[in-house]
Amino acid sequence: MELRGLRSLVLLAESGSITQVAGVSHLSPAAIHKQVKALESELDVRLYEKVGRRLRLTSAAELLLPYIKDLLAQHDTAISALQEWKGLKKGVVRIGAGPTISSYILPSLLKRFRRSHPNVDLFVQTGHTPGLVESLRSGSLDLALLVSSEVLAETGLSLETLWDFEFVLVSNLRQVPHRCGIARLQKYPFILFQKGSRMENLIHRYFAERDFHPRVIMRFDSAEAIKAMIRTGLGISMLPFWAVDGDIRRGALALIRQQEQPLLSKIALVSRKSSYVPRAVQALIQVAGTFECRNPRLTTG
Repeated sequence: MELRGLRSLVLLAESGSITQVAGVSHLSPAAIHKQVKALESELDVRLYEKVGRRLRLTSAAELLLPYIKDLLAQHDTAISALQEWKGLKKGVVRIGAGPTISSYILPSLLKRFRRSHPNVDLFVQTGHTPGLVESLRSGSLDLALLVSSEVLAETGLSLETLWDFEFVLVSNLRQVPHRCGIARLQKYPFILFQKGSRMENLIHRYFAERDFHPRVIMRFDSAEAIKAMIRTGLGISMLPFWAVDGDIRRGALALIRQQEQPLLSKIALVSRKSSYVPRAVQALIQVAGTFECRNPRLTTG
């Protein structure tokens, strides 16, 4: 059983197109088709079928897919370990994070890591939690920074370190009170994170528990886009304090001190459980263990 055919099947499951798989693999569609057909012949099962213009894996292929991904991840880990032992490279770390964490937390963490490990290659992938978790599971990422440790319920993931942080309400509307209960903000427009994101889920749950239902007029997948709208006076938002503390200090945004207990959460650095962790990945985990997020919490007052 050739690994190339297994990789092609995994890519086919993601794209549903032999042509797209060929482009990613830098092979011809005929070569990809031949690989998958050889795999079908060896396993004596049909692995895909055509549904409309896309190809879909059969139930037999869906059954095999998790095992194939794990096999490929173990193969890549073994090759990395051997290359590291032979001294063929200084090391590589593949880390993923969501758009907001990539803008505010990840740069400082990687800057500190780069100071002590300048020869390690860094690969960064941005995305939302489901995609990052899948990349961890498949072995295409070594580490990921995720909002909330709830994701650790997912099998096959290990917690490396945690950072606490607080969400705060901000606005640039002159008529909004600077200190109040959130119920008084019902009449104002809100600009929040995209539905389905980890940030949005936390905020939605927090509001729902307090029977507060904001009038949401815009949604974005990054704190930068939300802040740009808030600065123009278009509404109110709830954002991580480390994303807005600089704007508050400069007077670009105004803090709304709420009377309720604040929304607190965590950023988790997670990895895929494995019997072997490359030295470069171990080094980044160690740096993260001593790293402190800048202004994670609002000073009381």
